[in-house]
Amino acid sequence: MILNIFFSNRIEREQFIKQQFNIEKITEENEISNYRETMAIKKIKFKNRHKNIPGFWLELQFHNNIKGKSLYNDVLNHMEDKAISDNVFYPKINMSLKVLEAKWIDKYNFVNKENHGEIWTLFFQELKSHLKYDRLDIVYKGLLLFLKYNPFFLKKYKRYYMLEDLAYLYEAKGNVGKAIKSLKMQAALQPNSVEPYLNMSSFYIINGMEEEAFYTCKEALKKNPENQYLISNLIISLINIGSYDYAIEFLQKALDKHPDNSYYWKLMGDILYETENNKSAIDCYHRALKIEKSSMIEEFKLDIYTGIADCYYDEENYPEAANYYRKALICNPKEPYLLLSLGQIYFFRLKEIKIAYKYTKLLVDSMPDNGYGQYQLGLIYSQIGNVEKAIWHLYKARSIIPYYRPIQDAINMLKKTNKKLQVY
Repeated sequence: MILNIFFSNRIEREQFIKQQFNIEKITEENEISNYRETMAIKKIKFKNRHKNIPGFWLELQFHNNIKGKSLYNDVLNHMEDKAISDNVFYPKINMSLKVLEAKWIDKYNFVNKENHGEIWTLFFQELKSHLKYDRLDIVYKGLLLFLKYNPFFLKKYKRYYMLEDLAYLYEAKGNVGKAIKSLKMQAALQPNSVEPYLNMSSFYIINGMEEEAFYTCKEALKKNPENQYLISNLIISLINIGSYDYAIEFLQKALDKHPDNSYYWKLMGDILYETENNKSAIDCYHRALKIEKSSMIEEFKLDIYTGIADCYYDEENYPEAANYYRKALICNPKEPYLLLSLGQIYFFRLKEIKIAYKYTKLLVDSMPDNGYGQYQLGLIYSQIGNVEKAIWHLYKARSIIPYYRPIQDAINMLKKTNKKLQVY
């Protein structure tokens, strides 16, 4: 017979053992684990969790005899049902905040000042276990109780980062409202930090809420006016809502203070590209490259080279566009946008079919579900006279992106010029 008993702190567990088994001193858990077997009890064991429930657990193994059964019943009579094994409160379905608060207070006795630290640590471990099993609303309500009763616990050792983890999990499920509320809770715990605001603005931008992102960044910049990540999100939000003049004005002031900031020059290039001022955009991109040429990370170079290539493409300077797309491709050899762009330039603009085939084939091989790549490869095979492969790739493209009309037009054209395809 086995009995598992929950305690919310170490002291209450030790007091129970001393009173129940007449043990005067407990110095190490191993001494209890090796407790000398008696006619009634076989083993006493400490555990940190039972059935995934964190706690200061006590496992008692009784002999299946008269003395064992008698002691088993005696222990049960001295314990409340709520502390025994499966009766211990551990919510697996969402409940109202009022119900959860009442049950957690009953379980942990938050007002117990003597063992305050261990109790709150254990409650935090329970919330971490709920987070592991995707019980986000339960974690959210638990953290609300921390803010209500013991916000300083979350501030210590930066435990408030659980709120950031919670926000990302909510965002992944499409619940932007709860994600933002989680980050606002984090902001309340970090009044001097801009990090929660930065995360909030990123959430807003990703979910098409640019005005909210702008005002969030603007508020956070009062705390840290030089934070380039906040400035970046503010500029991105302005670009997305089409407020280019304000974006340029704001960024120019930042560049006046920090003329050697390559990231700001890259952002200025992005704005000028959006306003179709391609030549000035190219100048800004080159300036960013020149400032940080030696230590620049690959992803940053990729963005700049791609930006320059896009500008040259819009200016119809296709050889230079291809040149910079190739430079960008060195940073990420499997980037779909670059492979597709190079294939299009060489096929449609420069009329170099073999090179167009090379890049388009690389795209399709690495991403067979890319419908535009399949369509482009079908056109290339059609151009070089391989009708069977052309029709196969075009039908494949149509199955992936059936709404893209040019695919059906290309299929119809092939059918008209090739009698064998009339049966399709």
